[in-house]
Amino acid sequence: MSLSMAQKTATIREFKENMRRLGLTVDQVGDAFGVSGHTIQKIIDLKSGRLEYPWIIRGYLIERAREQDVELVPFTALRGDPHDYWFLDDAVLDAKTVR
Repeated sequence: MSLSMAQKTATIREFKENMRRLGLTVDQVGDAFGVSGHTIQKIIDLKSGRLEYPWIIRGYLIERAREQDVELVPFTALRGDPHDYWFLDDAVLDAKTVR
């Protein structure tokens, strides 16, 4: 499954807004995953080459929002449980790591 151009644009905007609401930079998210901010930027720009990575970052942001009691803007294309999507690799999702 691929996202339309409008969905991609919205998803990128949603990532940026949610990181802003949480007060997070790409470098800080990268530190949490042990990767560079550049790697996180590629993921939130939907250019990582792995469909699972944006879902992993989404999950991280949602968890941080719960911890900080911050309301996020909803992800319109990345919604629901990623394990319900047949084209995503459950093992990659469950590992919760990005490269």
